[in-house]
Amino acid sequence: MINKWTEAGGEHQVPFMLAARRVFEEESILCPKCGAAALRYYFHAFDSRKERGTLWVWCPHCFTRCQLSRVSPANVRQNDPFAALTLDAFAELETDSQERFSDRLNRLWEEGALK
Repeated sequence: MINKWTEAGGEHQVPFMLAARRVFEEESILCPKCGAAALRYYFHAFDSRKERGTLWVWCPHCFTRCQLSRVSPANVRQNDPFAALTLDAFAELETDSQERFSDRLNRLWEEGALK
């Protein structure tokens, strides 16, 4: 099944961004758009020295997503299967035509690789 991912926009943009800020602190954050599922997330530290990176947050039910850059989470408790990739290799992964990045992240979450 191919999921149609949509960016959190319009009236959902701010609630999604606020929810994304809380995913590291709380056990389960319900999707602010549909309320039918807990949000999932992935954090990748592009600047390991400053511990800053990008946070992807998505709902596996309504397929709404958002991305926050320059995030500095205090307590990231998540495995990063892409931690060793160079910037170029990560960019290739994001643009892979075989599996869209959002689909890949959702699959990895379901497989337990991001928990």
